Amino acid sequence: MDAGQTINAKIWLKASKEGTIVNCASVSADPRTCASTRVVNPAISLTKSEPKDVTTCDPIPVTLVVKNIGSSALTGVKVTDSLPSGLASDGKSSLMFNAGNLAPGESKEFKFNATAAGSGKYVNSASVTSDQGVSAKASASTTVHQAVLAISCKAREQQYMGRPFDVCFTVSNSGDTASAGTQVSVPVPVGLTFKSATAGGSLSGNNLVWDLGSLAADAPKELCATFTSAGGGTFSFNATAKGACAKPVSTSCATKVIGISALLLEKADNPDPIQVGESTTYTVKVTNQGTADDTNIKMVVEFPAEIDPVSASNGGVVSGKKVTFPAYPRLAPKAAFEYTITAKGAKVGDARVNFIRTSDGIPAPTSAEESTRVY
Repeated sequence: MDAGQTINAKIWLKASKEGTIVNCASVSADPRTCASTRVVNPAISLTKSEPKDVTTCDPIPVTLVVKNIGSSALTGVKVTDSLPSGLASDGKSSLMFNAGNLAPGESKEFKFNATAAGSGKYVNSASVTSDQGVSAKASASTTVHQAVLAISCKAREQQYMGRPFDVCFTVSNSGDTASAGTQVSVPVPVGLTFKSATAGGSLSGNNLVWDLGSLAADAPKELCATFTSAGGGTFSFNATAKGACAKPVSTSCATKVIGISALLLEKADNPDPIQVGESTTYTVKVTNQGTADDTNIKMVVEFPAEIDPVSASNGGVVSGKKVTFPAYPRLAPKAAFEYTITAKGAKVGDARVNFIRTSDGIPAPTSAEESTRVY
C-alpha cells in the first residue's frame, strides 16, 4: 500500500447456531523497495540519391543521409560507400564518412561527386554501422550515356586545274545520346581556293568549319565544300569532328589535280602560188594552250606529187615525199615551237600538204592541210 492509502475490506459471515460471535482482525506489512528500468530500441536508417541519367562528361552527384530512427542515442556512426567498377571520386573507389554520435531523430548528410570511366548502368551501394551494432544499407543506380562520333570523307580521285570540284564529309553519332556542341573542321590545303560550302560551313582563318550544334544519334549529316586550284598537285583533306562530350575523330581523303595539254597546230606557206621549179617555205607552229606539259611531240609532213620537199629545219629528215622531225621532248603550257620546210614546185596543180602531229598527251594523230597552187 502506498502511504496514506486506505483499503476497506468487508467479510460476510453466516451463523450456524445461536450465541455471541467475537470477530477479531489484525494487520501486518513488510517494507517495499522499487526500481525502474527503461527499455529502448536502437535503430538507424540510410538513404541514397543520385541522378538516373547523365553523360560521360557529367559528374554524378551522390547524397547520403543517415538518421537515428530509434529511441536511444547512437555512437560511432560510420557510413561506407563502395563505388562499383568504372566509378571513382577523386581517384578513390571507396569512401568513408564519420557521422560520430546521433541523438534520437538526428540525421546527418554527406555529399560527393563521382565520375564514370565509360557508358553503362552503375549500381552504387552504401552501408552504415554504429557501436550499438545496428546497421542499414541503401543503393541507387545511374545510367551513363555517351555520344560516339564518326566521320568519313569522299573526294574525286582526279580533277583538272581551274575546274571547281567538291569534297564531302559525312558525320554521324552512333552513341545513345545526342552530341552537344558538335563541330567539324577541315584545314584548307595550300594551293586551293575555297569557293562555297553546304550546311552553313564557313572559313575561320585557314580552316573550314561547320558548327552543327546538337547531333542526334543515328542522324548523319553530309557536309560538302567546293574548291578550285590554279596549279597541279595532290591535295589532302584532313577533317576532324568533335563534340562537347564526344571524343574527336578524324578522316582523310585526297584529290589529285592535274593539268591538260591542248596543242594548237598552225601552218602557212610563203609564197603561194609558185611556178614549177620555184621554191616556197612552209612554216608549222605548235602551241600548248593547255594547263599541263605535253611530251614527245612528233611532226610528220607529207607532200603530194605537185610539191617536192628539199630541206627542213631543226633536224627534220627529208625522205622522198615525207619530212619527219625529231620528237620535241617537252612543251610547257603557253609555250610554242616552230619548224620550217623548204620545197619546190614539181607539177602543175592544187597541192595539198598534210601536217600530222602526235604526242604523249594527245596520242591520236591530229592533221591539217595547207593548199599551195603550182602553175
